[in-house]
Amino acid sequence: MKKTYFILLILYITNYTYAQNELEDEVGETVGIWEIQNGALKTNNSYNDDKGTVYWNYFTTVLPNDLINKYVVRFRLYTDGIQEDLGGFNSMDESNKHWTVEFDVADMDFSNQDPLYIQEYQHTLIHEFGHLICLNASQMQPSDDEYQDDSKGYLTSEGYAIKGSYLDKYITAFWPIDLLNKWDKIDAIKSQNRKGKKLVDFYFDHEEDFVSDYACESPEEDFAESWTFFILDDINVPTNLKEDKVIFFHQFPELVEYRKKIRAKLKILPPNYLKTYMANQD
Repeated sequence: MKKTYFILLILYITNYTYAQNELEDEVGETVGIWEIQNGALKTNNSYNDDKGTVYWNYFTTVLPNDLINKYVVRFRLYTDGIQEDLGGFNSMDESNKHWTVEFDVADMDFSNQDPLYIQEYQHTLIHEFGHLICLNASQMQPSDDEYQDDSKGYLTSEGYAIKGSYLDKYITAFWPIDLLNKWDKIDAIKSQNRKGKKLVDFYFDHEEDFVSDYACESPEEDFAESWTFFILDDINVPTNLKEDKVIFFHQFPELVEYRKKIRAKLKILPPNYLKTYMANQD
């Protein structure tokens, strides 16, 4: 089962005409594309504006609006079938100031009332918002470096995590240098099949340290997955490293407020989510 929570798009464009334009490397068949201005969807009569409005209203009802209003400039609905690419919050340029949001309507069908289905798309939405939280322009220093300069910190595809940023603190807390080096060697493998097998081994070597198998894909995915369980679970006293990762976010009052806001708007708050999540993925 393929689940790509974060579709990485680093697009170098200088003319920001977002609505109705397909961007390079986008997956699936487009259902609609809309420009977003200050958090509001601009209807354009080229697509089903009613559908776009329903989905956009859902996102902006569930998610805190300050980051969306500041960074999101484009919204796309598409489909590539069930349980393929689910969607993402993606930086559109190297400044990390302009973001596109896109989701697969087959994987986020609001008429489907199955609890596990709802949990799945809630998880995806919260996870993706976690990328916007830690990779936006206030958190990243853009860089052309192809390889990491340790004196500058941790290098992502969006640039270096700024000292004191959420991701910088997370990596300092949970990714010691030996673990980062081990992951870097896997990430450098060019063969996707071989890399995938090595990541599976990496996960099983450290299974008790990650909240999900997808979390071991990269430190950024680890952050976004732990953020998701911070929203969806009620862990207060940690008993292991994966629970430490979940409560990490409690140190930031603004993220605690995000949690309150999101939880108040969710359709389902599953009990013991961290303990039951992996079992439900089988």
